[in-house]
Amino acid sequence: MSISINMLKNVIVPLFMFCSFAVSADKIPLIEELTSCNPDFFNHVYEHREELKNHTNVEIFNHNQAYIPVENRTDTNNNFIYFKTPIQYKNLKLIGYYDSAMDLKKMGKYYFWGFIIDNDMNEIRESLDFLEWKNMEDNLLYIANPRIRNITDDIQVWHKNTGTVVGVKTIPAPNTTEKLLLLEKGDNMQLLICSIQGVVTNNLLRQERPDIQINKVK
Repeated sequence: MSISINMLKNVIVPLFMFCSFAVSADKIPLIEELTSCNPDFFNHVYEHREELKNHTNVEIFNHNQAYIPVENRTDTNNNFIYFKTPIQYKNLKLIGYYDSAMDLKKMGKYYFWGFIIDNDMNEIRESLDFLEWKNMEDNLLYIANPRIRNITDDIQVWHKNTGTVVGVKTIPAPNTTEKLLLLEKGDNMQLLICSIQGVVTNNLLRQERPDIQINKVK
């Protein structure tokens, strides 16, 4: 199911940017870690926590994991936060973080997390050229790394999703869960976000989104 970013408000990008996320020998840039859409992302947020504190708040959990908090992931007016200063990756400006959770009942549960980027779609795809992008809507929506699992699979099993249509504009097939990377065009900025959608049990959510406290998710 596609998620619109029209609710995102315009921001003034500061003239001076801190480039604290330069590639180093022992740290992969956080945006590259996001593109795998696996729970290790939150370990990498922890590893980058000192650099991140120059840009936004970071909350630590489980001793070696961390996340970027938003006010309320279930509220479309409060499920994103803008950074104090942008994070620079190559020619990209990461200006915020997005974290959305929706329960659409029979259509499934939907969780989205990732970055708000102040660049056009082509610049983002070119900077992330190690990904195999699939055009879902003409220069409006792209996906990468689509995966799928059946509720009967072992909880750690994900299969490559080779279907011609995945659950971006359609409801995931019954008894399945889909996971993928989305690149979506907005009015003034773009979202690069992971999505897990469909049948999302509490056990699966604990595995894939350890930053979410289950008892607080409606």
